[in-house]
Parts: sequence; C-alpha cells; structure tokens
Amino acid sequence: MPHRFVRHRLGKVFLRVYLGIFMALLVAVLLSLLLVKVVNQVRLEAYQEQQLSGLMGLFAEELHALAAEDQQTWLDTLNHRIGPQVELISLRAAHLSQREARRLAEARPVLRDHDEQGWAVLWATPLPDQLLQLHFRYMAQEKSRASLVLLQRALLPLSPQQRRVFLQQHQAGFAYPLAILETMPQVVNQRQSALLDQGESVLLLAPDGRSFTGYIQVDAQQWLELGPVFLFDAYPASVIISMAALIVILLALSLWWLLAGLEARLHPLERASRLIAAGNLDARVEVETPDFIGQLARVFNRMAEQVQRLLRTQQEMIHAVSHELRTPVARIRFGLQMIEDLAEDHAQDTAFYQRVMKQTQGVDKDIDELDQLIDEILTYARLGQDKLQLDFQTHDIRALVDEVVQGFQRTHSVIQLQVVCMNEQACSTEADVEARYFQRAVQNLVSNGLRYADQQLIVLIQIEADTLRIDVEDDGPGIPEQDWARVFMPFSRLDDSRTRSSGGYGLGLSIVQRIIYWHRGSALVDRSPRLGGARFSLIFPKEQADDLPPIEYPPQ
Repeated sequence: MPHRFVRHRLGKVFLRVYLGIFMALLVAVLLSLLLVKVVNQVRLEAYQEQQLSGLMGLFAEELHALAAEDQQTWLDTLNHRIGPQVELISLRAAHLSQREARRLAEARPVLRDHDEQGWAVLWATPLPDQLLQLHFRYMAQEKSRASLVLLQRALLPLSPQQRRVFLQQHQAGFAYPLAILETMPQVVNQRQSALLDQGESVLLLAPDGRSFTGYIQVDAQQWLELGPVFLFDAYPASVIISMAALIVILLALSLWWLLAGLEARLHPLERASRLIAAGNLDARVEVETPDFIGQLARVFNRMAEQVQRLLRTQQEMIHAVSHELRTPVARIRFGLQMIEDLAEDHAQDTAFYQRVMKQTQGVDKDIDELDQLIDEILTYARLGQDKLQLDFQTHDIRALVDEVVQGFQRTHSVIQLQVVCMNEQACSTEADVEARYFQRAVQNLVSNGLRYADQQLIVLIQIEADTLRIDVEDDGPGIPEQDWARVFMPFSRLDDSRTRSSGGYGLGLSIVQRIIYWHRGSALVDRSPRLGGARFSLIFPKEQADDLPPIEYPPQ
C-alpha cells in the first residue's frame, strides 16, 4: 500500500513536470518562430534595400535627364524591355505613412509587400510631387534583369575606358560586383549565347543554388557581368543557432522554475530529516497543502512520532529493567553470603569447604560482571537523555588522567603504562570538563586498550590554545579500517578475538562517544603511528562557554 501511494503521488509529480516541460517547449518553439519571422522581416527589408539601391539610382539618373514630354515614352520603353512594371505616381496617390515618407526623404527605397501580386517599390524622383513605382513579381530575377538593361543603356554610348570608370563610380550603389568582360562568358550554352547576341540578359544559377550571375552584351566586343548575387537565406546558421540557444535557455529556465518550486517545498522535509538523523527526534514538518507533498509530510511526521515513541519506550524499558535487576542481584549476593557463612560452620570438612567456596567465588564473580553490565547500561541510558545537564568545572586534565592511569597500574603491572603531555609548558593543562564523566571516558579507553595491548600503552595529552586532545594508543593487533565506522556502535562486536576472549559488553566505547559528545567534541579511531596498534582520540574545546548554544540531542 505505501509503495502504491508513493508511485501514485510521484506519478502526479512527474506528470506535472513533463507537462510543464512540454508546454515550455511548445512556447519556446512558437516564440522562436515568431522571433525568426520578425527578424527575417527586418533582414529581408535590409537585403532588398541593399539590392535595389543601385537600380533605383539608375532609374533616377535617366529620369532626371529627360524632358517632361519624353517621360511617357521612356516609361513605355522600359516596360517593354524589363520585367518589372515602371510608373510615375503622385505623392497623394501613394498614401505614404510617416515612416515611408521619412525613408524617401533619406533617399532610401520603400518596399510594400503585395502578397500574391509581389512587391511594390517606391523611390523619390527629382520631379516635384512625383514618385517612381516599380512592381516586382519575382524580386531577385526581375531587379537583376532591370539592372542589366539599365546598365547596358548607360554603357552603350561610352567608350571602353569610360565604361570602366562608370562602373567604378556606380559600384558603391550595388551590393554585388559589376565587371566588363572582353570575351563571351564561357559558362553560357549555345542557346544562352544566342540570347546574348540578341541583346537579351541571361541569369545563371550557381550549382549550390544560393546565388546567380547575370550577363548582357554591351557591344560586339564587351559583355557586362553582374554578380554573383546571393539570394536571401531565411534560415542561416546564425539564426538556427540563435533559435536553438533560445529554446534551450527557455527550457532550462522553465525546468529550473518547475523544480525550484518543488525543491523549495521539499526543503523543510530535508531539514527535518537532517535534524532527526542528528538525534533531534522532536523535529516535524509543517503541513501546509493537501497535495502529495502535504501527504508526504504527514507520513513523515507519523513515522517520526513512531520512531520517537519506540526509542523512548526502549530507553524506559532499559532503564527500568536495569533498576529492577539490582534487587535480585542484591538478593543473590546476600544468599551467597549466607552460603559462605554456612560453609564456614563445616570448615573441618576441608574438601567440602573448598568446593563450596570455589563455587561461591565463581558465582560472586559472575554477579560482579552482571553488576558492571547494569551500571554501563544505566550510564549509557542516562547519557542518551535529551537536554542532559553536565556540571562543567575547570580541572587539571593531567591530574585527572594520572589518577585514572594509576588505578590501572596497580592491576596491570605487566603492561607498561605511560602518560605523555605534549606542549605542556606552552599551554595550560586546565580545561572545562565534567570530571566524573571525563574520567569515565578515559577509563573506558584505557581499559579497552589494556585488553589488547601486548607490552605498552600510552596516554598522550596534546594541548593547544583552544582545544584538547587525548590519544590512547596500544601495541596490540589494532582495528581493521573497515571497522572504524562501527566501533562506537552500542553492543558492537567486531570479531571473536577482540571481544569474547577479552571481555567487554560493547557499551564502553559507545559511552565514550556520548560523553565526549556532551563535551562538544568528537571521538575518533585509527591506527597508532607510534606503537602500531589502535589509537582512540578524544578532541574537545578547552572552554565550555556559557554563550554557546545548548546541546539537546545525543547521538542515536
């Protein structure tokens, strides 16, 4: 059921994301096409203006040289020879907009798109209240043919040298090269050559289809070459790359917007998870919406409450059982004392007395171990309480450590125990600690090291300006690196050689970790660089200042 619920809710989430991405992609494509259309309109207008400037200049020059009575004849001749229809219209008939009037005043052509009828081009003339209007159905071809015809008419009365000068003077008005050829172009076929001999113009398309070149015969010895004239490319590489980049950017922004909202709503859940992982079992997620994230927050809160309830029950049970065990242990110890007293009454039976005393001593030893286990469980449970208050006071760390080590030296004379204080002269050995718990942590580490040490154990005190470090190193077999992460776990038993034969219940190092945690420090384990065995380190600040934030939750 939970898996079905999660899949159902996640399906809705990803459906929203997929729909959002699809809509973003659709909007990005439509917006890109709209932008391409707008950009291409501007590019096409600039392209046509470039292509038409030289042609319209030739029209204006011829018109300026004509008398008024010759204008109609000139128009009829041009309309017969060139493709576009040429006419003179009045300013009133043109119905110019402000933008069009401004372009004409700047000696720039005005283009009007007539859709199925092609293009209309307006140009200002030297004549008062008169505009030159050309109608193109196929702009590229017809304006090139018109340019060839007008150039031929202008070049025909000139000498060869004057023709070259004329082309140089007018080249700036054309967006493509103009050249005089002394021989028939080799690229034309027989039919095209015949057309050239008849004074007609010929347009040759390039093999790549992106440009064409025009030719016309000026006289028997010279031909005019126009081009190559590049056709308008509606989708050049720059436009395609820009459109793709725009789509990618819009998609990335849309995806970021979709996921950022989702991430922002999941952030409280992540924060609560981190707090619970750090031991704050009171952390909860505020439920704000009834959607899947709100449902997830409710499920998370119920899970946290259940975990907190189970851990609290576990701690209460451990605490209660440990306390309840002390009564039967005390009774057993009292019973053993009575048995010993009865055995002394039969001391004359030496064999019987020795056998009874041996059994009672063994039971008494087992009771001591059980008592020690109960003490460790109670200590561990006490250190696991929320908001534990420790009585920090300034103590001489060297003196506290010496006191612990001296207690072990009396019972472990075979092992060489040594306390070394580094940098003692430069820094004070005093630090704020809870003396009883601090000594318990050092005692557990030394006791653990003595179980595995062969001949030597060193307690190294390293003092810095703000921190204190206690290292307990032994020359035993050490701890494998893969076990370092779980050595402080309660009741952990790494292997038989380090537990059953050497004693211990798996709580000593866990107690050390909790004690040093309440001292705002950390407990570490690695390999001793001096003795080759295990090295346990306690690192904590020397001062427990009052303005530091309180520690409320022990490691779980």
